[in-house]
Amino acid sequence: MKLIHALPVVLVILASCQGSPQEEKAPEGVETEETTGATQWVGLYADTLPCADCPGILTQLDLRADSTYVMRDRYLERDSIPYGTIGQWTVAGDMLTLKTADVPMRWKLEGDRLVRRDADGGPVETTLPNSIGRVANFGSLPMRLSGAYVYYADSHSFTPCGSKFVIPVAMDEAGTGGAGLELERAYSNRIKTPPDPLFVEVTASLRTGPAMEGDSTEEYLYIERLERVKEMQKCP
Repeated sequence: MKLIHALPVVLVILASCQGSPQEEKAPEGVETEETTGATQWVGLYADTLPCADCPGILTQLDLRADSTYVMRDRYLERDSIPYGTIGQWTVAGDMLTLKTADVPMRWKLEGDRLVRRDADGGPVETTLPNSIGRVANFGSLPMRLSGAYVYYADSHSFTPCGSKFVIPVAMDEAGTGGAGLELERAYSNRIKTPPDPLFVEVTASLRTGPAMEGDSTEEYLYIERLERVKEMQKCP
């Protein structure tokens, strides 16, 4: 497998973005309580949430110790591949905030479950189950991501919409076939002044691979399929 690494500056940006989960001011009307530390939130959560026009939304949330999160939402009986969101999370008392490209998502910690709240931190009026609980694992599943792709100086990188994290990309046989060649050609055909970004939707998964230096590993985005080049060349 040939790993195509992002530019060194990408790794500097990524490193500067990461850190311990942050405490933030609580939304207006939300009481702030002392917690035993943000690390208590770290872990995997999953369950099926209500859906207006489908049997439910299978939601999987990975809260990581470096203050990043990965969320996958799959609309049951409609989608075979979940939609992914990657961003930063913060806590205030018993309230979790997931930062997105749109309004933030808020969840309240109740025992070992996260209960969905509205954008202001208030309760969501519903009689249906509206929480996700801790799980042992759910694997590194493919997901659909929208974001900015850059191919420059034999390096690939991807910034998900709503995220400030630039993720290095690794692709099997990049540039010689499959998703690698298709994505590379799309970028070269449309972008005349690299490293300007090309906004695309892809199916991809997060997995670890050999680090650029040393014997350790680091996480890469593995592109499995180019779904489309976005007509509007920007994130929502």
